[in-house]
Amino acid sequence: MKFEFVLPRNTRHKAQNMVINSNDRFHPQIKGKMTKRIRAFANYQTFATKDKKRAAFNPSNPCEVTVTIYSPTKSKLDPPNLYPTVKAIIDGMTDAGIWTDDNHKVIKKLSFVYGGLSKEKGHYRLVFDIEEEKHELQSNRK
Repeated sequence: MKFEFVLPRNTRHKAQNMVINSNDRFHPQIKGKMTKRIRAFANYQTFATKDKKRAAFNPSNPCEVTVTIYSPTKSKLDPPNLYPTVKAIIDGMTDAGIWTDDNHKVIKKLSFVYGGLSKEKGHYRLVFDIEEEKHELQSNRK
């Protein structure tokens, strides 16, 4: 299953910003408000687009998540630096019922990939590809 989120990155007007980079040095209250806003947005968008008939991923049916990050500029990007944003989105997806919890027993693998340009000025595009864990890996972990 696939989910896509388009988030604005605004460094001048922080109230409009919905992307947190690990290198950002926001005041904890500002970062907390941004995280809450990202999580609520991800919950709303995920719940609206998910397959309501599909059971949530859980420890007996774990998954792997690949996050492809599309940047608004040609500047160098270190995709894992967007982990604070990704974590808020994953928490929102938990609230929406994609998985029962986002711990290591449910999400067995989380990887980041650079996808190129987002083609939307001032916006990052994050695409979450969620797949069932590959069975050959499950047998090795037992």
